[in-house]
Amino acid sequence: KLFWCVKIEKNKKESEWEMELDIIGLLGACSYALDCVEAELTHVATKHGKRVAYMSVCTAQKMGITGDALQDLAACSLLHDNALTQYIYEEFHNDLTKNNTSKQLGIHCIYGEENLKMYPFLTDVKNVILYHHENADGSGPFGKTWEEIPLFARIIHLCDILDAFCRTPVF
Repeated sequence: KLFWCVKIEKNKKESEWEMELDIIGLLGACSYALDCVEAELTHVATKHGKRVAYMSVCTAQKMGITGDALQDLAACSLLHDNALTQYIYEEFHNDLTKNNTSKQLGIHCIYGEENLKMYPFLTDVKNVILYHHENADGSGPFGKTWEEIPLFARIIHLCDILDAFCRTPVF
């Protein structure tokens, strides 16, 4: 559990209050809320974020990632589509097969990165959410190549694609 200090001004007196915040509980609540929004907007509850998080953590453990870094990867992968309403709009309300919308796909990445800016990560996860749809050859929404994409974004992208393939009716 992390402790945040909240300052409140009341009647021109400043009081200091300590607030205990259960970060793991917060992540669980956010994940549940994303599942509910997904079910409401798509009429299908897939729990995509949870599956991507599980695969990402398993992949990272095989790579030797542990401790705070593994915990931060779990948080990022669980919330990688935290700008879900924007993502659903992009995916389901636009015909992505007719237009070159790679850049448009990145809009939810921008919002998602911004949404998590104040989350108390224990390691540097800058650009992980932002670049989680980038391809190694630079063909993603932001044109980043392998060397420019953070490792955690690469892991999440791989697991995101794997989850999408495993959910298609062709298989």
